[in-house]
Amino acid sequence: MRYISIASGSSGNCQFVEYKNTRILIDAGLSGKKIENNLKSRGIDPSTIDAILVTHEHRDHVTSVGVLSRRYNIKVFSNIETAQAMTPVVKKINSENIYIFENNRAFNFKDLKIKAFDTFHDCQKGCGFVIIGNKKISLLTDTGWVNSNAFESMKGSSLYYLESNHDVDMLINGRYTWASKKRIMSTKGHLSNENCAEVLEKLLSKNQEIVVLGHLSNENNNPEIAAKTNEQYLNSKYIIRDVDYTLDVAPRYEAGKVYDL
Repeated sequence: MRYISIASGSSGNCQFVEYKNTRILIDAGLSGKKIENNLKSRGIDPSTIDAILVTHEHRDHVTSVGVLSRRYNIKVFSNIETAQAMTPVVKKINSENIYIFENNRAFNFKDLKIKAFDTFHDCQKGCGFVIIGNKKISLLTDTGWVNSNAFESMKGSSLYYLESNHDVDMLINGRYTWASKKRIMSTKGHLSNENCAEVLEKLLSKNQEIVVLGHLSNENNNPEIAAKTNEQYLNSKYIIRDVDYTLDVAPRYEAGKVYDL
């Protein structure tokens, strides 16, 4: 399997997974041109993308879902609630390219087995994804907390792409309104750096798993703080970076490192 973060953050999100003859994107939340350029920067022809899986309807996840689907005849997978909620942004998609799944029920697409699990965010019905080929990849962002089903679904992955959205002190002392701060820190908001580390403690098996931190706030976080907070917390639990796991931070605007699993 191959994984690449194409872009990650509040400004736009897109992830790439490949296995055998199957290439998918998870979300397409920045301009079609930017996604095309970032894919090409990693040697990927956008016309070879088979499907886009959608986590939820917010613009930073669906901005160019419709554009790319229409341009390249790409299939779009989402739950019914997200399909309905994203229509004002995504616009019309060829009905033959619309595929509806149910959260918490696995399905097969070409060479991949995929399961969407519930997330908890201020959207209609968000989800994270477990994607299985020869290895297992889990992707989780835009959630205020993580339930037992999500942990059970993700456990045993070779690569985890997880939200490490904000540093709590930066958020509290930042310029956002108190209402926005409460929303971000709520159970319908986003995982903080500390929250992410706590999730990783439960997931990691000291099996040299790959961790990619994503969806960082541009205003209330930075890659150095996110990495340091996660590393220090896990170190306190005797889970050691570069021994038990590797840690990377997904770039905001550009494509990230290529991981071949």
